[in-house]
Amino acid sequence: MAANAKVGRQVAGCNFVANDEIWKSHVHMEWAASKKWPQNWGFMTQTYKELSAEAGPSKKEDKPKVELPEQLRLAPITPIEKYIKIGESPPYPDTTTGLVGWRSTKPDCKLEIYGAYAKGKGGLVKQLNWPQEGII
Repeated sequence: MAANAKVGRQVAGCNFVANDEIWKSHVHMEWAASKKWPQNWGFMTQTYKELSAEAGPSKKEDKPKVELPEQLRLAPITPIEKYIKIGESPPYPDTTTGLVGWRSTKPDCKLEIYGAYAKGKGGLVKQLNWPQEGII
């Protein structure tokens, strides 16, 4: 019985007429698409300069430039070096231990920026003054 099922599967894939019709249909669809492609997507083959030349003169060239009132004009840009000063860096540490606290000695690079008030105040039992017998 297993031999019949195998033969049936092989026979189902060997319909040469149907396969030929499918192939003809694919070829016809490709041919039709290749004929329609230039009218639908031909603009993609042109360069930008060709398209802009076909469109005619630019509308931006026709408009006069508008002057802004004095109060709407931006101030001249100031170089960033005027506001930010970069000093020399300290020498790079030789060890990884030195790397951990390398810049933390400077006040602007402190590791604990929130101070002592942000540190924990012990456990809840200690804060509430509970007796040790009440703790399980």
